[in-house]
Amino acid sequence: MDNYDLQVDIGKGIFLEYDQEMMIRKFSLEADEDRILLPYLGTPCRIDRKTGSIEEFHSDTWQECRNFSTVMTVYDLLCFHKGSQAPVLSGQWCAVGTFVVTGVTQTDTFTKKYARLFDGRLEALKAAAQTLGGQVLPRMAGADLTCRFWVTPFFPVLLQFWQGDEEFPPKLMVLWDRNTDQFMHFETTFYLQGDLLDRLKNALSTAEGVS
Repeated sequence: MDNYDLQVDIGKGIFLEYDQEMMIRKFSLEADEDRILLPYLGTPCRIDRKTGSIEEFHSDTWQECRNFSTVMTVYDLLCFHKGSQAPVLSGQWCAVGTFVVTGVTQTDTFTKKYARLFDGRLEALKAAAQTLGGQVLPRMAGADLTCRFWVTPFFPVLLQFWQGDEEFPPKLMVLWDRNTDQFMHFETTFYLQGDLLDRLKNALSTAEGVS
């Protein structure tokens, strides 16, 4: 078992320490005695209320999710905010550095490789985004693609992508609600961004029949 796998199991135990009934009421989640249900980036997801295990529905079957980024994002979105009332979205999009005072705030190095990967594949990228529940929006700031993803039913992110040309390289940005720091730890924005872009890459390859 590697460190990431170990952290997934540690996360289960921490999740079980939280008040699940308050969590369900606060975020208006579907639940029964055994499981909490919620979609995550367009994929049906459920949490075992006795073990804390997260499962995703793929290929007509439920499978335990051991992806560190996915698991930590789901747990943090459900557990980070204190109090019985859900935090409120501002409706204003911003870069991650807007709500961080200290620490690393630039993600350009990470997103550049995905921008290069997506370049010249705009229509396939749109289709891939929609398989993750992405909603293609009218163009903003000249971007060739502006797409909103509801990570969970109560928390969205915005992706913008510009194709490259003779003057400028391709560019990709993930934007956040200005109140994101009320929903999750700063570190979790990196987990979520990586998870979203990896899922987009995989969906793009599937759409194009690329292994």
